[in-house]
Amino acid sequence: MAVVHVRSLDSPDDSVSFGEKGDAQFATIGDTMVIRSVLEPGWSWDEFVKPDAGTPSCPLDHTEYVISGRIRYLMDDGSEYEGKTGDFLVIEPGHRAFVDGDETCVLLDWVTGVEE
Repeated sequence: MAVVHVRSLDSPDDSVSFGEKGDAQFATIGDTMVIRSVLEPGWSWDEFVKPDAGTPSCPLDHTEYVISGRIRYLMDDGSEYEGKTGDFLVIEPGHRAFVDGDETCVLLDWVTGVEE
């Protein structure tokens, strides 16, 4: 028999606040987590994630869809990429991110290999 597992980001497993710069909700099924982030202009990985991550850049693979706004990725090798409304991205480890521009950035982000 087929099984369907359901989690709601409106009733997340966990959430984090970035103060006036946004928030994120997390839901996990098996080893896959989905994150809904609402990030305000001025949000950056360096300021809001790096202090708790304990690494100079993000060590995770991300699969992401940009619902609105723009986000810029700075890769450890010096390259840069931007995701904008409607973009689908696969981001390898070794990146830092920040909201680009003056519009709120809303993202759906899938991370695999996590423990529930």
